[in-house]
Amino acid sequence: MTEQQFEPSIQEGRNRGIVYVLSNPAMDGYIKIGQTSGDSTRHVLDRMREWDGTGIPLAFHCEYAAVVNDRRGVENALHIAFGENRVRQNREFFVGIPPFRVKAMLKMVELIDVTPSATDSFIEETTESRPVRSPIFRFSSVGIPVGAEVNWADDTSIKCRVVSDRRVEYDGTEYALSKLTAQLKGWNVDYAQVGPYWLYENKTLDEWRDIAADE
Repeated sequence: MTEQQFEPSIQEGRNRGIVYVLSNPAMDGYIKIGQTSGDSTRHVLDRMREWDGTGIPLAFHCEYAAVVNDRRGVENALHIAFGENRVRQNREFFVGIPPFRVKAMLKMVELIDVTPSATDSFIEETTESRPVRSPIFRFSSVGIPVGAEVNWADDTSIKCRVVSDRRVEYDGTEYALSKLTAQLKGWNVDYAQVGPYWLYENKTLDEWRDIAADE
């Protein structure tokens, strides 16, 4: 096989760009899976600015963004994979999908991680002066006992221990789970929803909440 055969095709180079996953504090349980041209965090922030219109009460958070060789192909594959959770076929919004599951698939084709951090200018500019309070999560409501261990879905090596019905211990410090979630996500907010981001016995807290509701 010659060296030339390893070079990307013209079409592949043309389609290189970013696939991103966004969430919004005002849209609990929804994520947006989209794509845009470019190869840097700045291009992700530009896209987020486009979505920060007057019809959206709060700014979007970027769960994950990656440069890939075929942004349209990867976006389409994700839309097919999560098609049952798509809100409308002419919209890029999906409901009931923990963001880490989309991230896990994107990591397989990622060239560069371009997820914005909390220090990026757009994030700072759009931090809400009155952040949305996440609904209070009680471990007892889903049968998770004090002393149990829960794992961070984005990196299961990150763990915390349940110390009360609403609080956990992480790295020697007690936290409200929603506050710890915002901190680990790197978001400049005081509270964040917890359901999609934590695992107990390999199920998200949202999934445990659904199980408890069905009983």
